[in-house]
Amino acid sequence: MARPRKFDTEAAIDAAMNTFWTKGYTATSTDDLAESTGMLRGSLYNAFGGKRQLFELTLHRYRAGGAAGANPLRDDRPPLERVRQLLLTGVDRAATDHRGCLAVNTVTELAVREPELAQLARQAFVPLEAALTTAVEEGRLRGEIRADRAPQVLARQVMAGFHGLLLQAKAGFEPESLHATVDAIIDDLRA
Repeated sequence: MARPRKFDTEAAIDAAMNTFWTKGYTATSTDDLAESTGMLRGSLYNAFGGKRQLFELTLHRYRAGGAAGANPLRDDRPPLERVRQLLLTGVDRAATDHRGCLAVNTVTELAVREPELAQLARQAFVPLEAALTTAVEEGRLRGEIRADRAPQVLARQVMAGFHGLLLQAKAGFEPESLHATVDAIIDDLRA
């Protein structure tokens, strides 16, 4: 008769996600995962199939969680201010946390060695691009955001700046300089 599981699957995935986020995929060992989840190595393999499969689950969890929690793009402020707040929130979080964005970290770490995992991580960018495109479209209708480029192009421009800012914050750039870059990105969007 099989013994029932004595662990919380969701809590184990969250713990593994935090370990991968802190150490990176390559540097995270099975022992690290066993320690962070409170599971034995054999139990980890039985429950999740291995490090790669567990990492895939954490990437799905990260994306489902909105990649970073509350999304300023969904509040009631004017569109340009929502975009600005998204950038500032991400920069400030990365400047204090220093882990950056799990999806960006994964893509930069694994794009060459593990393209399938990098592609899975890139899926976290899809809802961000869609939300930014919507904000740009709304901003254009209100006369806040320039209309000389396609909304998706402007959204991708903001994403490129955002991801670059997250990497700079993670690398220890001064928050004041990052905030000045946020202001420059916003100024470039203005109508």
